[in-house]
Amino acid sequence: MSVKAALSMRTTVFFLSAIIITSILAILSLTTGPFKGVHIGDVIEYIIYGTGDNAGIVRYRLFRTIAAMTVGVGLAVSGLSMQYSLRNPLADPFLLGVSSGAALGVVMVLVYVNRPHPVLIYTVAMMLGLVSFFIVIGIGAKSGGSPSSIIVAGVSVSYALSGITIFIINKYLYKINITFMWLFGTVAYVTKKTLSITLLLVSIGTIFLLILSDKIYTLVLGDEVSQSMGVNVKHVRYTTLLMSALTASATVALAGPVGFIGLAAPWLSRLLVGSKFNVTLAMSILMGSALALTSDIMIRLVSPSQEVPLTAFTALFGGPLLFYLTKKTGW
Repeated sequence: MSVKAALSMRTTVFFLSAIIITSILAILSLTTGPFKGVHIGDVIEYIIYGTGDNAGIVRYRLFRTIAAMTVGVGLAVSGLSMQYSLRNPLADPFLLGVSSGAALGVVMVLVYVNRPHPVLIYTVAMMLGLVSFFIVIGIGAKSGGSPSSIIVAGVSVSYALSGITIFIINKYLYKINITFMWLFGTVAYVTKKTLSITLLLVSIGTIFLLILSDKIYTLVLGDEVSQSMGVNVKHVRYTTLLMSALTASATVALAGPVGFIGLAAPWLSRLLVGSKFNVTLAMSILMGSALALTSDIMIRLVSPSQEVPLTAFTALFGGPLLFYLTKKTGW
């Protein structure tokens, strides 16, 4: 057997394993929670007939499971595209100010609008996330448009927006206690409408990135090499970052800034299937879903009587895993 055939078989095995594991996690998510009376039969009955003794509980868990998978996919896709376009394996979806802008939007709506509708909160969070992204890109472009200048601009804008958010929270704390759960990420309170919007936007972003996958892959070779291959580097980089910001904004607006997944899912995917962008993107979708589902399931098992933010769990195992990967790969 040739080396190429062996690598292809290895990749196929990893993909099949990832699909099976993600499917098992989705089933566990549907049958895990404070109420112990839900079984796989209830889930099948609800999916086929839309009825059953535990239809309400199954509906909520199905909704929550889809939300967790959507968050995982959005963060993984966004993180991978950023890492390739900026040639930085430590880049994550929130580096471009998206998270800080969205957080500021949520806090402002909760402070200045009486009984805001969830769709309004979602819309403002997403729009300010994108506005923050365009500010970062504008500053980065003025500084030369290199990956390092964009990263520095992103960090600077993120800190500035976070500072404004802290001031508002400190002044109007009595109005926005509800925002603390969102600020650390949760899929417990998403609505059908906001989930539908996020699914659409994440799908659009992912499709655009797949279309550009061959050109995005050349960016890791360096700008000069990429240009010599006929690629318009700035156009591809900014389009990739825009799609990354779109998926990240939609995800953060839905569930808040969930940490680690957007950074780790691409890393794990590259270790499993290599660095070809379209292949790694497909694996990142599965890895992101699996990580988000695992986190949400563990939260329900560890704290069944009280909701805990997703980042509480992702950070707990994410930090040590990231350190291990860094040491093992030398990245």
